[in-house]
Amino acid sequence: MTRRILVLLSMLSLALVVGAVLAQDAPARLNAVPYELCPAFDPGVTVTVVGDAGHNLKPYEFWADDFAAMGITIEIVEVPFADVYQKLKTEFVGQTGAFDVVTFYPAYIGDFASNGYLEPLDGYITREPAAVWDPMMDDVLAPFRELYNKFGGQTYALTIDGDVLVLQYRKDLFENADEMAAFQAQYGRELTPPQTWDEWLQVAEFFTRDAGETLAGETLTEPFYGASEFARRSFSFAWFMNRAASAGVIYFDENMNPGINSPEAVAALQNMVDTLQFAPPDVLNFGYDELRDIFIQGRAAMVVQWTDVPKKAADPSQSKIAGKVGVGRVPGTLVGDTIVHRSMMPVGRVVAIAADSDVKDAAYCVIKHVAYNTSVENVSTPLTGLDPYRTSQLENVGAFAALMGEENATAYLAGLEQALADGFPEIFIPGSAQYNDALDAEVNEALAGRKTPQEALDAVAVRWNEITDSLGRDAQIAVWRQALESYRALGLIE
Repeated sequence: MTRRILVLLSMLSLALVVGAVLAQDAPARLNAVPYELCPAFDPGVTVTVVGDAGHNLKPYEFWADDFAAMGITIEIVEVPFADVYQKLKTEFVGQTGAFDVVTFYPAYIGDFASNGYLEPLDGYITREPAAVWDPMMDDVLAPFRELYNKFGGQTYALTIDGDVLVLQYRKDLFENADEMAAFQAQYGRELTPPQTWDEWLQVAEFFTRDAGETLAGETLTEPFYGASEFARRSFSFAWFMNRAASAGVIYFDENMNPGINSPEAVAALQNMVDTLQFAPPDVLNFGYDELRDIFIQGRAAMVVQWTDVPKKAADPSQSKIAGKVGVGRVPGTLVGDTIVHRSMMPVGRVVAIAADSDVKDAAYCVIKHVAYNTSVENVSTPLTGLDPYRTSQLENVGAFAALMGEENATAYLAGLEQALADGFPEIFIPGSAQYNDALDAEVNEALAGRKTPQEALDAVAVRWNEITDSLGRDAQIAVWRQALESYRALGLIE
């Protein structure tokens, strides 16, 4: 029995391996872009795909017939969402050859590419004929293409999920005449989706109601909340960084000195802490699912969430607020006379080829098929959590209109386009997993009331310096300065 088979068998207790999957519940083919499948591999080959468990692996099921036409059998290995980094790192370091296609969160690209774990893709991208090999990288929005697909000037990954956070709000409540009049009387201004984080708190306070109170002319049978947060340990740091980045906070200066405990950062974290009084009492346990559900089940006026949630909110089989959702810019911070908006791009997903794969050509055919050939179908269906990341997807109103109607689809895509223009990346240099985890741990300390925002962020700064020193300060300074140049080229910092 080969080492590869032994490795796969050893993972059965932690992951589900699905062989020769059959297409099911697939979205309709839109034939949105021209492409050709790779010539069939003869004899056929098996490509093992790994990723976080759940709906974001469905494209490998949707298009099983296409993979079969290329002589490719797909085996899917699912790992828990929070374990992706550790699982991949363990297999990479062990050189097990367990995986061919690896799906990961792009903040890890600096770590994985710099250590030689990923196969460079530029040689595949430029092969002829272009209809077979070219994934049209110019169509990929610049923040994903330049920050999350490349490292050291080479392409190592293709985006399949354009995660960015957007403001989502109950359009029907904001347009209700009684609520508009009450807000005007209480606050002396028009009721509008919040443009700043101070306005966010004001609107959240206004819409928070107890059971028995009235909301838009109806008596509530359960509490209603003005806002909610992703406050669970894992990615709560991104909800904090929306606020901090809009106030001008940068992770590090040119010499890797942390900027995370500045007065602006402390005020940003205090704003997040203050929001909890207008959120459900169990909000510290809220991750993606809980934050989605409190909104689409009609129990919160507004949330900041990933851009797949409006698709689910538009689906009457999942949502109680179909047709009632507005999408807008994440609130910002008034800097001088200008409101600066920044939308974090947490998680996201990219696909790459493991450097120790022995079926690299077939693996490339798989990632190109999901990242380009079928990408519009993959991001426009509520069956996945994948979000737009290409210009052509944002321009394809018809793909989304089938779900939410043309007017709502147009507004949704316009909101996404604006959010993506405001996009602000996670740390993506080597050590990103450690830096982000340290920040998330301390954000949670502040949210739980165990530390003040200042104490929590001071602790982050100390821990970040320890991480930088452990990885080699000079080497980290060099890669961080390259990252800063990318930020400047995209207009994220001056």
